Amino acid sequence: MRFSLSLMIALAACLAAGGLEAHHPAGTEPTTADVVVARVYTDDKERLRRLGREHDLWGYVWRKGYAVIRTDRERLPADALIDDEATAGLRPIPEPWRGAGTIPARPCYRTVEQTYDDLEALATAEPQLTRWVDVGDSWERSQGLGGYDLHALILSNQAIAGPKPVFMVMAASHARELATAEAAARFAEMLFEGYGQDPDITWILDYFEIHIVPHHNPDGRKIAEAQCSSGCTPGWRKNTNQDYCVVSPPDRGADLNRNGSGSFWGGPFSSSNQCNSTYRGASAASEPETSDLEAHAAATFPDFRDAAPNDFLTPADGEANGIFISIHSFGEIVFYPWEGIEQAPPNLAGLRALSQKMGYSTTYAACQNCFLGTASGTNVDHVYEKLGVPSFTFEIGTEFGESCQSFEDSVLPQTLGGLFTAIRHTRHSYRTPLGPDVYGLAYQPVAGGGTLSATADDSRRAVNGGGEPLDAAQAIAEVRFTIDQPPWLAAESFAMAPGDGAFDESQEDAVAMLTSEQISGAVIVFVYAEDADGNAGPPAAVWISGDDFFEDGFEAP
Repeated sequence: MRFSLSLMIALAACLAAGGLEAHHPAGTEPTTADVVVARVYTDDKERLRRLGREHDLWGYVWRKGYAVIRTDRERLPADALIDDEATAGLRPIPEPWRGAGTIPARPCYRTVEQTYDDLEALATAEPQLTRWVDVGDSWERSQGLGGYDLHALILSNQAIAGPKPVFMVMAASHARELATAEAAARFAEMLFEGYGQDPDITWILDYFEIHIVPHHNPDGRKIAEAQCSSGCTPGWRKNTNQDYCVVSPPDRGADLNRNGSGSFWGGPFSSSNQCNSTYRGASAASEPETSDLEAHAAATFPDFRDAAPNDFLTPADGEANGIFISIHSFGEIVFYPWEGIEQAPPNLAGLRALSQKMGYSTTYAACQNCFLGTASGTNVDHVYEKLGVPSFTFEIGTEFGESCQSFEDSVLPQTLGGLFTAIRHTRHSYRTPLGPDVYGLAYQPVAGGGTLSATADDSRRAVNGGGEPLDAAQAIAEVRFTIDQPPWLAAESFAMAPGDGAFDESQEDAVAMLTSEQISGAVIVFVYAEDADGNAGPPAAVWISGDDFFEDGFEAP
């Protein structure tokens, strides 16, 4: 067999970097018999990071104390337990197929085409509330090889003028993480269907702008979908750039979550080996999926950082608006920056507080670099460093091919609850996470008016800080409400009284009497609370009327 010069160079690069392909004869691919999926039970931080360097580390399930790796049999750690079902699902890369509907072996997950069709239909049905926007190209599309556009569904009531703070969700950067795109699409549909029905969703879409990118890596996703045509062990992670790892087509492409531009591109837990699962690309933002997403973020979010030689050391404006969330799987963890280095971010208090609130509503761990260590060149680090926007990684579920029962019963409600917790903080997103939450709003009509009641709570924190201390709860200092406009627009706010006679605990019930003059007709009432340190949390809302009884329609778990 003769090798071209480019093939020999690529082979040498793979061998030098020590990836999986280095253990197979030149020009051959690992067979199903060569490769296994296994569990390694450990809680040792250094060993987990070594597993990430030496194998394809799929994730860490902290509740049960095991890591999942894909590796050659000859390099299998002595204490690893082979997952026979997952290993049996590994097979040669099938031919990707196009089509609407759902993935055959996982009918709860829509294909790329069906997801796009369904979300575009929302924009067609309610153009004043939704827009379907082309934000870039996949690698194959950029090369004229078919491929897909990258789309964003934008939700906001356009009848209310902006500018508005932006909440952006991106999913499926890694093709094999099947639940992420579906969770993002369901979140979009929940917001769309809840507008005009749920008071909190309604005010959020009135005063914020939501961008949802369900498929950041549609070319790779199509291969993962084909891998789930019967059994379901989706292994494809990267994009499908054919210029990388030409010696082993099943391992070609770049990891889009190691390709982000910024100070940490090329750092730890990213690879220069084109055949490695964490290959970072030829240069920062070398892949169209990355560069186009970064351009969309830059065009959407204001820049909340002052220009400085070392941006990652410069705090973002503490009055910043906006949130960016990248949904991944798996591990049941909320990560905040920095992901690329072992150094606290300059906006630590706000970032950690919001991650802990999301951890509470999902029961996930919340931390920086916990369990798995650093990951250089992530999209989250790019958005936080370059734009100063609070940014987070959501690791949902406990496996790539999450079963439909697990997705519907656990992963989806956890994810929706976490995203809805976060979205309330889109305005002043470094400040409001430091304040109390408000929930349980209710209104009871009485003669001449009615009684408004709510609970203010400063104690909602993640159940697991991943080794980090959880923020201390503060006593509630006051609870207030506004009528028809959110607190930052209302000309007047009104005090609520403590239900037990004094505001002196971190969780307090509050009540207020509203007069018939205040609630003539149907109104929306916003309730917010402040803690003893002077931190005000985000509002929650309830529709009330002098004639009817309404309850808060949505409460995050």
